[in-house]
Amino acid sequence: MKKHKPEQRGNMVIFPGAFMTQLDKAARAADRHDFMEAVRQFEIAKELGELEPGMQLVFAYSLYEVRQFEKALLICESLLHEGYEEYEELMDLYVTLLVELRRFEEADALISTLIEERVLSPERKEKWLHLRDLSGRLAANAESKPIPEPLEELDAELYSLENFLTYPLIKQYQLLLSAFEGDCQKLEDEWRSIVEQQTIHPVVQTLALLLLMSTDSTELVRVRKFNWDQPWIPAALDEPFDNARFLDLVKKIEERLEKEPTAYLLIRDTFQHHAYLQYPYVWNGYADEDVVEGYELYFKQLLSGNVQKSEHRVLNMIRKIDQLYALLEIE
Repeated sequence: MKKHKPEQRGNMVIFPGAFMTQLDKAARAADRHDFMEAVRQFEIAKELGELEPGMQLVFAYSLYEVRQFEKALLICESLLHEGYEEYEELMDLYVTLLVELRRFEEADALISTLIEERVLSPERKEKWLHLRDLSGRLAANAESKPIPEPLEELDAELYSLENFLTYPLIKQYQLLLSAFEGDCQKLEDEWRSIVEQQTIHPVVQTLALLLLMSTDSTELVRVRKFNWDQPWIPAALDEPFDNARFLDLVKKIEERLEKEPTAYLLIRDTFQHHAYLQYPYVWNGYADEDVVEGYELYFKQLLSGNVQKSEHRVLNMIRKIDQLYALLEIE
C-alpha cells in the first residue's frame, strides 16, 4: 500500500486527511449553532486547502451569525463571481449583509433588479419585497443605528457558577447584560446553572434565562422563584412583555384606572418591573382580579403613606418583590 507523506506548507506540516477532518469539525460546529467555533475551524481549514462553494457559503453564514459582516460579504461576492449554483440562497445572505452594513441603496437596487428579471421563486419574491421595505425604513434612521460590532468570545471562567456567586449583585447584573453582545451560544451550561441557582437575585435569573433562550435551548431548566418551582423549555418561552397573561393583566389594570391616568402609568411601570423579576412566571396561581386589586391597594397605601399589614396575598407578594427590586437601585 502506498504511504501518504505529510505535506510541508511553509512552517505548517499537513497530514493526510487533515483538511477533511477540519472541514468536518467546522460543519458540525455550524450544525449545532456554535458559530464562533465554526468560524475558528473554517479559518484553520482555509490554511489546509481550498473550500468548495457549499462550504464557503456555510462559512459565510457562520461569519454573519457572529456579526463579521464584511468578511461574509467578501465570500458572497466571490461565490457570485464564480457562478454559485444555489443562487437564491446565496442572494438571500448577500442582500441581508448589505442591509446589515447599512448599504441600503445597493440592497434596494439589487432586489429591484432581481424582481424585474423574474429570476426569483414566488416565495423568495415575497420575502425580498419585505426585505426591500425594511431596507427603506432602516435607511431613514441609518444615522441613529450604527453597524453592530462583531461578537466577542466570552470568558467562561467569569460565568462559572463557583466564581459568579462570589460577585456582588451589580457585577452579576452587568456581566450578564454584556453577555448579550458576546458569543453566548457556547455558555449554555453556565446560563442554566445560574438560572437554577435559587439563592441568586431573581433579576439575575431572568437575564440568565433570556441568554439561555437566545441559544434556542430545548433542554428543560428548573426555575425556582418566590413560591414557584417548575421546569421550562427556554426556546418555547415568550419574551417577558409578550406573554399573553402579562398583556391581559396590563389591560385590566388600565381598565380599572381609566379615570386615573397618572396612577395607571405608575402602576403599569411598577407592574412591568415586577413581571421582569417574576419571569417566566406571571402571577401563576393568582386570580386576575386579585392581582389588579393588589396593585391598586399597594399604590393607595404608598400615596397615603399608611402602609399597614395585610391579609391580601398579592399585596404581600408585591411588597416582597418591590424590596428585591429596590436592591438594584441601591447598588
